Amino acid sequence: MSPSPPRTPPGQTPEISIVVPVFNASAFLSSAVDSVLGQTFGGWELILVDDGSVDDSLAQCTTYAARDARIRVVAQANGGPSAARNRGVREARGTFVFFLDADDRLPADALAHLREAAAREGGDLILGNFLKQENDAPPKAQPVVFAVDAPPFTGETRILAGQALLDYVRHFLNHPSNHLVSYCWARLYRRAVILAHGIAADESMRLFEDFAFNLAFLCQTRKLVFVNHPVYVYTLRSQHASASMSILHADSLTRDMTAFRTMVGRFADALSLAGTPRQRLHQEAGHTLIHYAVIFIIRTCRQIAPDNHTKILGEVQRLVTAPVIREALPCYRPRPGTSRLIPFLMQLKFTRLLAVVARVKGNRRYGKIERKP
Repeated sequence: MSPSPPRTPPGQTPEISIVVPVFNASAFLSSAVDSVLGQTFGGWELILVDDGSVDDSLAQCTTYAARDARIRVVAQANGGPSAARNRGVREARGTFVFFLDADDRLPADALAHLREAAAREGGDLILGNFLKQENDAPPKAQPVVFAVDAPPFTGETRILAGQALLDYVRHFLNHPSNHLVSYCWARLYRRAVILAHGIAADESMRLFEDFAFNLAFLCQTRKLVFVNHPVYVYTLRSQHASASMSILHADSLTRDMTAFRTMVGRFADALSLAGTPRQRLHQEAGHTLIHYAVIFIIRTCRQIAPDNHTKILGEVQRLVTAPVIREALPCYRPRPGTSRLIPFLMQLKFTRLLAVVARVKGNRRYGKIERKP
């Protein structure tokens, strides 16, 4: 790898704008920011968007900004991570935008690898691989597969366009977990494309918002460059294991699912490819919806207690009877390691038994929730 350039001189445009949404992140924010400060590539700016934190996150951000002129702090009322990302993009000055979550971190050579690939291959979207770390366990490399039933990619660089790009999205639809197209981190987005086409994270969505952003971007670029090198450490902490998914608002969840189906169709139309019938994509999108619905049900029913039992059962009932779920259920194809019983109970609308089974599965998978007496 070529020698890293010095940091961006004052007044000049940085090459990479790193946007970090910050909300009550004081316990782990320093790890994220320190990993940026430790990058071997110095031509970046770091935009910390405090999204209405009530802990000392904003104070930490301000302290870091006082130490390094490349760090800027933006404070706003709480609007959610998508609103914080959008604000960060509006504040950004770099050629590329890179999203970093406040509880994750970067390997020291992350930006250098992505920048080198961008210079070598061109393109508007440059992705890297990532490591997954659960609690204090060592980070693990993640295999990357680009098409349905294809083996893991072992090369150094892969360029996807046209049918290969559609195959990449179809692989996500068939195997939704742990796939790069479902995240907005570990990649460089060319900021000019975002601005020229008004691409923004949908602040009303709580599910598939990253996927929606990526599809909107790919509809305009229709090409991505993948670098098979870890450029991100994605961290899972047990105390936050169920924080990101809930079905306590079934209406908003089903609205997002309906929008997801529409996005997949628009993406296929944008690529103008006849090789994959729309009906097949429709079925694969339905499989994805049920995959996530099962996860939502398990994580929510795990939280059942005497004071919320009726409310949760009501939301589960509304979810399993929603038209988008009824339409998607026949499309679900269970695979090794995925649930067969829960989708079956969803099909039968056996809500009470479904809740019992989901709660047992949730306790086995994530552990029981300790409740105060």
